[in-house]
Amino acid sequence: MNNTINFKQCGLVLAMSLTGLALAGCASQSVQGKYVDGVYQVSGKGKKSEITLEATVINGNISALKTLSHKETESLYLNAERILKEVVANNGHEGIDAISGATYSANGILKAVNDIPRADGSKPEFQSVGARANKSAEKFDLEWSIQPQLGIVKGDYYYEEARFRQGHMGSMLVVVDSANSADVLLAEFQESGRPNYYTRLYQNVPKRMSEYNFSMGKQKGTAWVQSALTMEKLMMEKNKLTFDKNPEFDPKLANKLSEPNRLQYLELDIVAGASNSIQQSMIPLTAKIHSRIQQGSSDQLLYQQAQKINDAKGRWTGVTAMLRIVVSKQTGNITAAHYDEIFADHQKDIRDASQKAFYRQSKYDSINYVEPARIGFNVMIDALADHLTQGGSLFDINDLPAAGDSGSYAQTGFTKRSDAWDNYLLLANSLYQQMRQDGVITAQQ
Repeated sequence: MNNTINFKQCGLVLAMSLTGLALAGCASQSVQGKYVDGVYQVSGKGKKSEITLEATVINGNISALKTLSHKETESLYLNAERILKEVVANNGHEGIDAISGATYSANGILKAVNDIPRADGSKPEFQSVGARANKSAEKFDLEWSIQPQLGIVKGDYYYEEARFRQGHMGSMLVVVDSANSADVLLAEFQESGRPNYYTRLYQNVPKRMSEYNFSMGKQKGTAWVQSALTMEKLMMEKNKLTFDKNPEFDPKLANKLSEPNRLQYLELDIVAGASNSIQQSMIPLTAKIHSRIQQGSSDQLLYQQAQKINDAKGRWTGVTAMLRIVVSKQTGNITAAHYDEIFADHQKDIRDASQKAFYRQSKYDSINYVEPARIGFNVMIDALADHLTQGGSLFDINDLPAAGDSGSYAQTGFTKRSDAWDNYLLLANSLYQQMRQDGVITAQQ
């Protein structure tokens, strides 16, 4: 009897102990959860306003999220608000993309979630994310880099261009050391689609830093620019601008791209990706430049500077500014000029979520880039080139498109000064000082 009672008592004590352990386990789980239990008001900056949410945390997990206030465009915010359910299900914002068409509002929501107090006391820095519509682009398997050489490049300048194969425009730029013409400092091939190209989207569009490479890469498994970059890299590393015939060259074979007749560069067949462009444009244009170099030095100098654009905290924005100026040795006049802003090679390096889709592209070459000043970036830069080659000042650019605030898009076509002009002026001043030091350019106002 006593044994039975004692057994029951022991069982009761054991059950109570297990229950206590279970409760202790629950309490421990709450403490060790991701967030601190409670109800919080958290805010994040959207496109037009602060977005304030109410977040409820139970047992370390977000159990509910709702919007308390915002002044975003209502239709856009309703689209962005769909992300709230995903955040609750995910117990946080990590790994969640913004909503296409409401990127800024969605990032405001995610930034607010980032402010929910964490159990470990940490507060990770929030990183803006791109819309899920662009996520597939990051999974693009092909790799290449379009980043320019940082710092200043200067030397004798050679340039050739000509149309080929149904009207495509090919151009080749080569810069060699002014003191040693055998030293190739810069080699760059570019091609623009023919005016009657079968896809209107790419008619007269530069291929090097545009969406064309992604379109071609998905269709053919290799991007146009990859072959060009390979050849340029070899030219600069090997200081070699000439190509050789294949030892098995067959003059009777009409198709010069067939195996025995492909030209070679250091025993490398030129075939992948831009084989037609390389064979029919890059090679003959480079041959002309090589011949000119052998005949004597160029009468023009190129000055180029590329510099990463940083934000107010000194962090790279994922965009690099580049300015090229070509100057006559005889007159000191600017004969050619080009400015561009080039996006990083990978989306993760571009801080502005709305610009992540333009990785491996430039603002000038891209067909989809939207300039905040509400006028085409290419229009601005073409106007700059005309201004400088016609004797205009490097620094007095007030008459150029988007160089000032107009206040009325309806009347003038743009609403504010483009940030690109400030970036341009920094590089222009740097190159101006270098050219003045070298004695190749006259004083500017």
